[in-house]
Amino acid sequence: MLSGWSKSKIKTFEELDNYFSKQEKINVLKKDISNKLGIFRPLTTFEEEYILKWTEEYKYGMDIIELALKRSVFKTNAGFKYYDDILSDWYSKGLTTVDEINNYLTSMSDKKVRAKQVQTMAKQFEFTQSTFDNFENLYDN
Repeated sequence: MLSGWSKSKIKTFEELDNYFSKQEKINVLKKDISNKLGIFRPLTTFEEEYILKWTEEYKYGMDIIELALKRSVFKTNAGFKYYDDILSDWYSKGLTTVDEINNYLTSMSDKKVRAKQVQTMAKQFEFTQSTFDNFENLYDN
């Protein structure tokens, strides 16, 4: 515990109180994420580092993290790396609210639908190129 205090450069009781408050919020978040993922073992150090990255660096709350967790419903063996990829993508695009993320996901879904429609239309116009090997007989008729 002391190493955490010294790492955080805690010198006053107020700083210590803030540190404990922050740690409690992180512990609640870790437990909430574990429950949503059905993980009933302690999280590994690496898994905890992902959660700290999402909350400390990206400043994401449980509402946004939960959106990422929901994206894995049909994904087999999705792990913290998968969730990190999703959240990192959103962070790199500057998405900071649930509404922004939902709008982004909707636009991506719309783009996929339009791309499939274009592919379907393109198939209607597919043809094979004719080749003329015998030019002498080309104008015989």
